[in-house]
Amino acid sequence: MQTKTPPKAKHYFDYVFAAVLLLCAPLAQAACDDPPAPKVNWKGCDKSGIDLSGADLRGAAFDRINLEGANLSKANLHGAYLGRANLRQIDLSNSKLIEAYLVASDLSQANLEKALAKGAKFDRANLTEANLNGAFLEEAKFYDAKLQSAKLNNANLDKSDLSQADLTAAELTSASLKEAVLTRANLEDAVFTGADLEKAKLNNTFLINTDLSDTNLSRATLVEAEMINTDVSGAKLDYTTWNDRKRCRSGSVGECR
Repeated sequence: MQTKTPPKAKHYFDYVFAAVLLLCAPLAQAACDDPPAPKVNWKGCDKSGIDLSGADLRGAAFDRINLEGANLSKANLHGAYLGRANLRQIDLSNSKLIEAYLVASDLSQANLEKALAKGAKFDRANLTEANLNGAFLEEAKFYDAKLQSAKLNNANLDKSDLSQADLTAAELTSASLKEAVLTRANLEDAVFTGADLEKAKLNNTFLINTDLSDTNLSRATLVEAEMINTDVSGAKLDYTTWNDRKRCRSGSVGECR
């Protein structure tokens, strides 16, 4: 008499067999000589100084790659993976970095002017002295990132996460930071003149010698922020929650009343 395998047991064996096949499959190897193309795998490759301007590199695997001094202006890197990459002095101006992964990468002195990087992840990345003027960075992640002396003038950082980021001496003139999270960020000597910080969270931030003049801080929260020599002249403070938890009255300008 033939014994039938119970349906549940059969599914279990199917899953185990599939898992064994996956484990036994060869790992994808980087092909550094492959031409630039969507989903190209250049993991750990040395492409320093290469000219990839305008290239279609959507979904490319570039983790730990060396692209120092490379030209990727106007390149399409939508969804590309560039974790722990060497991107020092790279030109990414006018590029598309939507939902790209750049966690822990070195982008010091990189040019990302007018880059389209909505939802990109820059957590723990080094963006010291990087140029992000006019970049579209809505919902981008910059947790614990280094942005000392970075230029973000006229950048769109709405709903971005800059918590614990170091923005010492950064320039954010006329930038849009609506609903941005800057909790515990270091904003010492940073310039936000004319920036829109409506509903932004600046709790526990360091606002030492910070220029917040002519900004829109309406409905923003600055609970327990360290404010020493902070310039808020001309700033709109409608219903702003001040560092002492006081709620500013409607019509407050330059002073929480």
